[in-house]
Order: sequence, then structure tokens, then C-alpha cells
Amino acid sequence: MQTIALADMEVRDFSQARRAAVDKAGEVLARPTIVAWKDDKSGKTAPEIPGGTGDRWHDYGEHNEGVLELQVGKTYHFIFTDAEGFTEPDMNLATLDDNGKTFLCLNDACTEEDKQKLGYFPGGGMGG
Repeated sequence: MQTIALADMEVRDFSQARRAAVDKAGEVLARPTIVAWKDDKSGKTAPEIPGGTGDRWHDYGEHNEGVLELQVGKTYHFIFTDAEGFTEPDMNLATLDDNGKTFLCLNDACTEEDKQKLGYFPGGGMGG
């Protein structure tokens, strides 16, 4: 897996870091798709793996077609795959919009805020 560090980038929060990561991944991949991420500031990771500790988020990303890891600042980490060639529609993918920037995210790698925007109920399931 290729790793790119944007170590000198100053970011305020997760959303800004994710936009920077998506922008950079778009320079390398045809259809960048977030597979997994880690926020050192909050301690959150995605996907959430019950009973998982340490770098389980990273193991998941590596073993689920992760091809690019982006480190934004010293706090945020993202693993991407390239969805180019994926059969559509893929029910495991969500199309997200963050301040006008559209990108793909595996459902398990979406934040709770993303899931609410998509119509998921807290704890799982789609709203109707």
C-alpha cells in the first residue's frame, strides 16, 4: 500500500482533514473511496470493530482493497481504495457531499453524521 504523509498540513477538524485527504487521493486514484480512518484527537476509528483494539482499523483497510494511506497532519489517517471498475450500484458504497466535494465512502467507514444525512437510524437501519 502506498503511503502519503501531508505532515505539514494544518487542519482544524476531521471534516477539513477528510476533504484534504479526498483531494489528494483524487490526484492518485480515479475514484477514491474511503475504506477506513482513524482520528487520533478523538480516538475514533471506522469501521468500528467490536472488541477491536490498536490498529484493527488499519488491518481492515489493508485487507479490504486499501491501496493508499493518507496521513493528514499528525492526527488523521485515511485508507482509500479505487472504485474504478466496481459494479454499480454497490450497496456497500455511499456517495457523500462535504461542502460541495462529492466522494465515495464504504458504509462502514462513514461517520455517524454521514449516516444521519443518508437517512440511517441511530444503531443501524434506513429511515423510510
